[in-house]
Amino acid sequence: MAMDFDSQLIESVEVRRHRLSASFLFGRNPTERRWKERTNSFVYGLIIAALICAFCVALSFVINILTNYINDRNEREQQQEQQELERQQMEQEREQQEREQGQPQGAPETSPAATSLLASLPAAAQPPSAALQPTPWRS
Repeated sequence: MAMDFDSQLIESVEVRRHRLSASFLFGRNPTERRWKERTNSFVYGLIIAALICAFCVALSFVINILTNYINDRNEREQQQEQQELERQQMEQEREQQEREQGQPQGAPETSPAATSLLASLPAAAQPPSAALQPTPWRS
């Protein structure tokens, strides 16, 4: 019988502690306590949902930035490859034109008459060292 009384006493103390802590946290009115408990759970649910949404938006933002970066890099690489191919094609065309003409494309064309005219011109009368002497105002 003593054990039964002790277990009842422990249970009643437990219930009393629970009621005291609930009244301390939520007030005296039991219906108000139920509304506060439901409101608290609703607010906690809203906070958790907002955090989940914020995480999803941030994750989407990071993925969008990474995909844009990768796409831009791929486009730049393709443009560089196209430019390199165009350069190679231009060089091949230039080499082909040089082979067809028999002389480099950038060299000036000189005729035999112009070459003989240049050879017949007299050399400069002054020695080259005289042309390099400093003038009085420039030392």
